[in-house]
Amino acid sequence: MHDHGSTVPVVFGPVLLYLIGYFSVPAVAGFALMRIVTPPPRRADALLVTGASTTTFLVAMLLYPSLALPPQAIVLLLAAGIVPFAVWWRAPHLIARVVPVAPYLVAAATTTALLWATADRSGGYLAALTAVSWLTFCVPRSRAGRVVLRLTAGTLALSVVAFTGTVAASGAWL
Repeated sequence: MHDHGSTVPVVFGPVLLYLIGYFSVPAVAGFALMRIVTPPPRRADALLVTGASTTTFLVAMLLYPSLALPPQAIVLLLAAGIVPFAVWWRAPHLIARVVPVAPYLVAAATTTALLWATADRSGGYLAALTAVSWLTFCVPRSRAGRVVLRLTAGTLALSVVAFTGTVAASGAWL
């Protein structure tokens, strides 16, 4: 007789998810922070950022689902976070149509992130990740637009880093 059981401890799954989250967050936050001074990203860079943002979103939902955000809002944020990746990956011909709408979606997701950050940190985090995905399409044409983009990008970078730092310090998705 022999045993077909697993010798991998049960803790391995969550630890792997934490590691995936910790490795994808720097790409997301770094992009948001660098977006303050850099031009719009190239396609490969945008794919990396939107993929990392979507991965981090899914990992966060697996480790600590948002309890305060309604399920409809979570599905909407997830769908809104996946669309930029899909456009950059499979439909780059649609970028010209998405660019005019992107600032409004970034504003909506950033507002959601800021409003939910105090009541439900994970809900605010999910909204911030969605906003960073849409930030890849923002091309401001005016000086005021550039200022707003820089403020928004800085706010998003700091919120993503702050939430991840809270998780790293406490060891749990709060």
